[in-house]
Amino acid sequence: MQPTTFFGRGVVQSTKTALWIALIVASSFLFSFIFACATPLAAVACLAAVTMSRRQAFAWVSVAWFANQTVGYLALDYPRTWDSFGWGAAIGVAALLATVGAQVAARISVRPVVSLVAVFVAAFLVYEGTLFAASAILPSGAEAFSLPSVGLILWVNALALSGLFVVYRVAVAIGLIASEVRLSLQDAQDASAINVGHYRSHRRDVRYKE
Repeated sequence: MQPTTFFGRGVVQSTKTALWIALIVASSFLFSFIFACATPLAAVACLAAVTMSRRQAFAWVSVAWFANQTVGYLALDYPRTWDSFGWGAAIGVAALLATVGAQVAARISVRPVVSLVAVFVAAFLVYEGTLFAASAILPSGAEAFSLPSVGLILWVNALALSGLFVVYRVAVAIGLIASEVRLSLQDAQDASAINVGHYRSHRRDVRYKE
């Protein structure tokens, strides 16, 4: 009976994982239809950085970017010009760099609530900064990086992050995904405290032996 039970659990877990991936892909397409060029990829990068492994985070962000470009060119009639393709590539690079920035911020942050905000700010700044740098090469209107435009993008990303985080917590609560994923901003702090405790204990043992 054990092999059957093990096999059954494996099938159930694989099904749950497939459902979660499908939900991620669906949300990426939905964001693209609603926000088009303003798709909240910084929010996606932030949540991916704090809930997934590095490889999974890059995969999710890549899927979100691909969904955005697919919807844009096949459904929203994005112009098929060199600068349009160039901006598409720049957005992809910006999203991946935002993921890196978010992962770095997640490692150095210590308080869960403040950390999530810090990770989001890091992801957004890297994302917008990369796109602004790309505007030195690619044609762009002056209003694209004006304060109202950037403020609107920030607002969209903040709302999207709130919604994604709620979806994530619901998915964990119903067992759709494992609860031990990298939403471990506090866990990282706890691990650091444990390591410090081990180091101090080791130093005491050394001094006692001396």
